[in-house]
Amino acid sequence: MRRIKLLIWALPLVAGCFSAGPARKAPVNWTIEMRAAPVTAEAAAKWGVARLSQVAVRAPFDSTHLAVLRRDGSLAFDPANVFAAAPSALLRGAAQDAAAASGLFVCVVPATSAAGTKTLIEVTVDELALDCRVEGARIATVALTVTLVDARDVVAVASGEGTKPAGAGDYSAAFSAAFAEAMAAALKKL
Repeated sequence: MRRIKLLIWALPLVAGCFSAGPARKAPVNWTIEMRAAPVTAEAAAKWGVARLSQVAVRAPFDSTHLAVLRRDGSLAFDPANVFAAAPSALLRGAAQDAAAASGLFVCVVPATSAAGTKTLIEVTVDELALDCRVEGARIATVALTVTLVDARDVVAVASGEGTKPAGAGDYSAAFSAAFAEAMAAALKKL
């Protein structure tokens, strides 16, 4: 009986070992979108109706956690700041909007469209990261390649880069502007 009383008395002392502990703060979700179209429309479209066939983000930048380039050259993933969805999914709409705003195409339809098109647009994102290599600076960086395919033949390839300061902490605005700048640079070269 004495042992049972001791166990009952000691139970509250060890109960903390079974609790969940302090609650972790939920990560902040960010997005990427075309807020303003920096691409100037051409006088006449060079290509007809085009389909945005794919947007691929190369590893290791295809993570929902923001990739952070460190001063020592290493790469880290920020557990407190994440993209609201996979980067390739977020970039699909922004890429379509940028291509449509460029004026290079009569119309740009998504990959899911039933419209018949000969021209395909492929976007490969080579880098999507928060550059913190310079002390005290946070810069959203995007590097990408746009490939135009017409009747299964590659007809044009162009690359573009974009960087925007992210020191204010609004990663949606910074990454959206950097992506728009990279797309504009690539599309102007097509």
